[in-house]
Amino acid sequence: MPEDAHSPEDAHFDFAPDAALDLADPQKVLALLGISPRSTDCLVTTVRIPMRDGIELAAEHYAPHTDEPAPTILVRSPYGRGFPFDVLLAKVFAGAGYHVLLQSCRGTADSDGQLRPMVQEAADGHDTVGWLREQPWFDGRLGLIGMSYLAYCVYALLQDPPPEAKAAVIVVGPYDFGSAFYRTGAFTVQESQSWSNLVRRPSPGVADELPADAAQRLPLLAGAELLGPTAPWYGEWVGHPGLTDPYWRPYDHRVALERFTGATLLIGGSHDVFLPQSIEAFEVLRARGVPAALTLGPWVHTDVVAAAAGTMVDEAQAWFDDHLRDGVSALTRPAVRLHVAGAEEWRELDNLPTASDHLELRLGEGGSLTADGDTGSSTFTYDPADPTPTVGGRRVSPDGGPRDNTAREQRRDVLTFTTATFDQPVEIHGSPTLSVGLTSDNPHADLHARLCVVDTDGTSVNFSDAMLRLPSVDSPATPRIIELTLDFCARRIAAGQRIRLQLSGGSFPEYDRNLGTGEPPATGTAMATTTHVIDHATTTLSLPTGEPV
Repeated sequence: MPEDAHSPEDAHFDFAPDAALDLADPQKVLALLGISPRSTDCLVTTVRIPMRDGIELAAEHYAPHTDEPAPTILVRSPYGRGFPFDVLLAKVFAGAGYHVLLQSCRGTADSDGQLRPMVQEAADGHDTVGWLREQPWFDGRLGLIGMSYLAYCVYALLQDPPPEAKAAVIVVGPYDFGSAFYRTGAFTVQESQSWSNLVRRPSPGVADELPADAAQRLPLLAGAELLGPTAPWYGEWVGHPGLTDPYWRPYDHRVALERFTGATLLIGGSHDVFLPQSIEAFEVLRARGVPAALTLGPWVHTDVVAAAAGTMVDEAQAWFDDHLRDGVSALTRPAVRLHVAGAEEWRELDNLPTASDHLELRLGEGGSLTADGDTGSSTFTYDPADPTPTVGGRRVSPDGGPRDNTAREQRRDVLTFTTATFDQPVEIHGSPTLSVGLTSDNPHADLHARLCVVDTDGTSVNFSDAMLRLPSVDSPATPRIIELTLDFCARRIAAGQRIRLQLSGGSFPEYDRNLGTGEPPATGTAMATTTHVIDHATTTLSLPTGEPV
């Protein structure tokens, strides 16, 4: 083992276990996670798997107690091979009669080599499948499963699908990390730093933990210095801020959606950072006629090993039993299982719901949001030295999701516009859109929009966001219209509740702050404020609405 390698027990992962979990007892783990009792008995053997360049990747083979041929499930992880992956993705399926290979990605845990995040996974995945073909217990039926980065490893392999791959389960997973980092034009600074720190090797003279103010330090390249030489990718990420840059092509595996024909189950969260990619993957696969299903719950990213663990395990096992073990080609479950927030109901549907109508709302006097609006204007100033803070939202961090926005809405750099109370319930299904008429005094600026539901006690809780790094223009004082598409949502607004629209200049440290100077984000340190004037007459919020489905 290389001198700098971790043991499996020391490996990093981004799903922290609850302190109450007794990780030595899988049955207690399942019970505490709300997962129904099931066998986790299996035989576990550590193996090392050679890659084409001679390095070896470490793995465990979890073998079922059977002499009969059984399908194999492949799991590839950069976070080690302990909890939650050993229990939820290995022992559970081996106990159900599957072979499971749980492998550590290159340069992580006790696997050899240097980690090159994202871009290394396709070749290593194919080499691993090549090794499987040579094993006497491999019967030619292969299933793939992963959550988060592990799901990305699935997409990487499926760019050129092995013929043995018959079914896949993608849980809160992206196929395009470049889009995840720069989906709005701004950089997801805090979570990119935190993730890099999780997977990097220790380095002499570099602290194991990032300082609390790491995301606040300028320039952005200061984060690369804090992470040290074993995370060289971070400096590359902040140095390539445009998704049209060829640098990001190896990070984009969306071609897998055009090539894989095996049955695919997608499990996502309405407050997950990768929600848009979960929805797009389902829609693309369905349009091609691929057997595909989507479960979309009221979850943040890390809920897949907490509140969503039972759903993930039950649905994944049923999916593999149908499409891998028994070879079922048609769906034996609804195509869509959708949780509707506010109604707190699960709906079973043939497809994602579409709006039967649109509720058009405009800005009015005194912060009102009405059908008619007015011809006035509202002004706010964004100061990167005191950036508008992140509160909840679609994040990897467990503190994402729906949160009380009271403190955020009291800031002078946040505008709010609120409807009257609704007399009857209304449901929003889909992605709201917002056209914002504005002028600015600075060509370098961002715009953040948020929808909240305001309860009868005045509590304002977020449910849909949009963020955009505005295109730089020569004359920002000339009126222009900015088009925003907010997050997909399935949300009931009850009688007595109100809808509130927030407008601000950012969400930090979810996204890096726009310094307002036009300097490259990687190296910029100077700051300038931006004042926006929002024109009520040319600003329209469109909510896709419909009857309960």
